Amino acid sequence: MLENHNFDLVHALSKKNSALWRYGEHYKRNAEGCEFCQKLWKTLEADDDKHVEMLKAEIRRHINEGRF
Repeated sequence: MLENHNFDLVHALSKKNSALWRYGEHYKRNAEGCEFCQKLWKTLEADDDKHVEMLKAEIRRHINEGRF
């Protein structure tokens, strides 16, 4: 079983990846015709993309330090 902090990292990564898929497959398409919503979804997508990279880096660090 994963330790709580490692589980939390993996869980957060999964949630962010799911959100990124939804932005591309649904949210932005559903917002066609609303410039403001399009901008909102693109901004949130960029933020979550950064968060995914941060989470991946932290998971890698835990693995490399033998703490995963």
